[in-house]
Amino acid sequence: MKIKHIRSILLAFVASLVLFSCSKDDKPNVENNKKDDLPQQETWVIFNGNADWSGGIYAIKENKSKNINLSGKQFYQLGYSAGGRIVGKTLYKLNGATSTELGITKFAIDPSQQVSHAGFLATPTNSYETNTLIVSDTEGYYWNLGAGGLKIQTFNPSSMQRTGEIDFSSLSNGSSYEAAGQLILAKRDDKLYVDIQHGTRTKAWQVKPNDLSVKIAVYNLSSKTIENTTTYNGATNLGLFADHVLWSIDEVTKDLYMVAIGDMVTQTPTSKILRIKQGENQFDESFELKINDFQYPSDFNRLFAHNGKIYTTISSRPTSYYGGGQHGVSYRQDIWYWTEIDAITRKAKRLDIPVDNFYAYQNPFLHQGEIYFLSNNSTDNFSGVTQYNPKTGETKETFRLEGSGRLMGFHIFND
Repeated sequence: MKIKHIRSILLAFVASLVLFSCSKDDKPNVENNKKDDLPQQETWVIFNGNADWSGGIYAIKENKSKNINLSGKQFYQLGYSAGGRIVGKTLYKLNGATSTELGITKFAIDPSQQVSHAGFLATPTNSYETNTLIVSDTEGYYWNLGAGGLKIQTFNPSSMQRTGEIDFSSLSNGSSYEAAGQLILAKRDDKLYVDIQHGTRTKAWQVKPNDLSVKIAVYNLSSKTIENTTTYNGATNLGLFADHVLWSIDEVTKDLYMVAIGDMVTQTPTSKILRIKQGENQFDESFELKINDFQYPSDFNRLFAHNGKIYTTISSRPTSYYGGGQHGVSYRQDIWYWTEIDAITRKAKRLDIPVDNFYAYQNPFLHQGEIYFLSNNSTDNFSGVTQYNPKTGETKETFRLEGSGRLMGFHIFND
């Protein structure tokens, strides 16, 4: 009996050593998990906004948190805080700090996370927003009505100087309003994909097209020629605002998707998502997603494509941008749900992400295998970011703002 008792004591002692060893080994893992949740080798760039759309740009690295209060943090003041695009390690935004600075602004972020003005390309004669595509530190394009509606300007983002233009005037048909690249400026391989508008300008911000169709010109940058012009019938008004991109290239399939949002007054024809497949220079006639297959009347107003899936928001009830009195008011309610649509089966899946009210325009983006989504709502008083793993279907909250206005933009710099 004594031997058995001693053996039991020894076994218990060994077991306690194993448990102690495991608990010691587990501790670093718990800490690592916390670091994974708040990555230290990233700089988060946050745009916040007030009720009047003013706000600021903040850069946060060391003091990340799941709950971020921006009070007391250094920032760059903006009169209009929507927008912002990251290319490499540089931040660009349409227009400047005030409403009178029309053009493209370049920002730098120093090691102390101070955001500063680093360059400006003025487009002072532009009566509409400047549309821009920045490919790299040395390759950029923009549309400016004052420089010619059927011309695309080229510029060097490093120097922020105009370098030339691409002329689409041969596509004129004599319409009172014509534009090339006002809303769609996309590059895939060595080709530019540019929307072509023929129509009439009215008091509304959308152009009334001559007919119920949308057109894309494909410009070959190597041969410097217009390779093709492709038309898709039964759709109108490619894109929405210049500071709210409505095209996306799937990095896996290389297919180019774009939204024909339709007339936002009449909502006819219905809002559609169209496609130009990899290696093609014309619309894929076998593919279209119609909003009325999911909700109608309504619109597709967000777009991101990845690995054969399309990410957008779908309203929980019928809605109209011009409905309910002043335009955009009833449209910007807590009704927009982030949704994944399979490009092959056309089946939609609502994601486990907070509902949104469309005050922030930024589309989702991919970072280290996860897709990041912005949401603002009054239902849960939420302004924050949710990340989604497209392989596992899991979501988790990246962070939320506390007492810091709406979240108007979010970007990640790898340090």
